[in-house]
Amino acid sequence: MNVPPHAHTLWQQTSAHVRATADFVGLIALMWGFVLGTAMALYGSNDLELAGSISSHALLQKLPSLVTGLVLSVRLVLFQALEAPSHPALRTDALAALWTAWIGVAVFVACGLLGYVLGIETFGAGLADLALDELAQHTPPADVLRLLVRTSVLAAGLGWLGHLERLVLSGHQQEPSRSATRLLWLMVLWVLVIEIVDSYLAWLLSA
Repeated sequence: MNVPPHAHTLWQQTSAHVRATADFVGLIALMWGFVLGTAMALYGSNDLELAGSISSHALLQKLPSLVTGLVLSVRLVLFQALEAPSHPALRTDALAALWTAWIGVAVFVACGLLGYVLGIETFGAGLADLALDELAQHTPPADVLRLLVRTSVLAAGLGWLGHLERLVLSGHQQEPSRSATRLLWLMVLWVLVIEIVDSYLAWLLSA
């Protein structure tokens, strides 16, 4: 079966992005989850409901998309400077960033929960089941949907920014380091703007 060239390029680009980002995202999530689990075991066992609410906000709501977006931004800047093809397609750039972000969020959540359980069991054996139940109760499906939508918008924008910078903003005589620095700033600002807008919209809907 013949694979269309754009599909092959998309697969190669997505695979490269995932290999370069998933381990960093997973390591950050594992360490952060372990810290939260340790705090939960040492200081939250007397009020599991409050500890579950804090852990949900600190681990499963804003942080997965924020960390994934920032790590992906660095990856896209390096990709653009070192590996990007000469004639990119906007669809390929955006879809590769989108797939990478979805995988990154899944890795963050999985590793974060693993670290959370390890932290709890290390300092408070037997509390993990109760803590996970509270965590699940304080993570409503609406927040999970918001996370997926926010990640999708964030990643598609990062792919578009990389494409725009490569084709429009970069001058032929411009230093690569200056171009990379500008692109990184644009991407970090995009990630922060999306997170702030999401928080503002959530506040308006809850008011």
